[in-house]
Amino acid sequence: MSAPDNGKALLRIGLVGAAGHVNYVTTGIAELGDAALVAVAPGCPAEDGARLRKIGGETATFYADYHDLLAQVLDIVAVSPLYYLHAEVTVAALRAGHAVYCEKPLALMLESLADVREAQAASGLPIGIMLDFRYHPTFHTARRLVAEGVIGTPTVAYGQKSYKRGNRPDFYRQRETFGGITPWVGIHAIDWVRYVAGVDYRAVTSQHVKLHRPDYPDMEDAATCIYELANGGTAVMSFDFLRPAGAPTHGDDRLRILGEKGALEIREDCGLELITADGVQTIEPTPPPHGSFADFAFSVIDPSHTCITSTEDALRVTEIALRTRDAADQKVRVLL
Repeated sequence: MSAPDNGKALLRIGLVGAAGHVNYVTTGIAELGDAALVAVAPGCPAEDGARLRKIGGETATFYADYHDLLAQVLDIVAVSPLYYLHAEVTVAALRAGHAVYCEKPLALMLESLADVREAQAASGLPIGIMLDFRYHPTFHTARRLVAEGVIGTPTVAYGQKSYKRGNRPDFYRQRETFGGITPWVGIHAIDWVRYVAGVDYRAVTSQHVKLHRPDYPDMEDAATCIYELANGGTAVMSFDFLRPAGAPTHGDDRLRILGEKGALEIREDCGLELITADGVQTIEPTPPPHGSFADFAFSVIDPSHTCITSTEDALRVTEIALRTRDAADQKVRVLL
């Protein structure tokens, strides 16, 4: 984007809450150049206003009530309050006429996700989601290789998300405010398998594990899921808060996807590997043209711009994550 002649920001950004990955927004604003964070507000009185004031700096007006922020002239509202407020704030922002870039998941319940979908359809405005793995060079390149047919038809996939638990805020203790391990952690792997394979899901069976930390009664230790893919294949995934405190990184993210011609593997220790009849090849990954927020912002500026993560992607992956959690709660196979 080139600087406008009047020197003013081309894109005006508002931010509600700072409980999630607001660094995606601030990094994206820097990437865009002609954009500014002009308004910040907490999602509720319990949120830390001091942190929001610091993020907003000298350019952003602080509003104690986010409804006052939504009354301003804004191009995008970034939504990152406490997780249980995602749907409420997103719906309010869409109804106020703002495009929304929201922390994941978009909602904690299917009923509130339906409200988001209805508000989006009525407004016609796009929704972005703070899922950044599609924008990692390894996953972006893996998607290209699969689309080119390098491994053949995606048939089996394995995904892993392993996090250090640490001491988390109080709202992680209850399902009503946290949402569970699958919508918060697992949603990343659910999205990247769907993205890299280029195949949607048909059904899921899932199991939650809760053996540790009774002081966090609704924060599962782990979940294991088996997905039936729409093309007849299978994906197996695990999500956990069991990564040891002494591990070198906070997360351990892995993907292995196989077809009849070969396999792709993504691991921290190997980057991206392609395995075929010719042997093992380390692939030099290439990044997409833009980061997550900037990509979404370009789709707001220009509706003809194709965002790597579409509005329907954001809605669909949230729905799959919530239905996967329901499958574990109900101990049944759930159609997707």
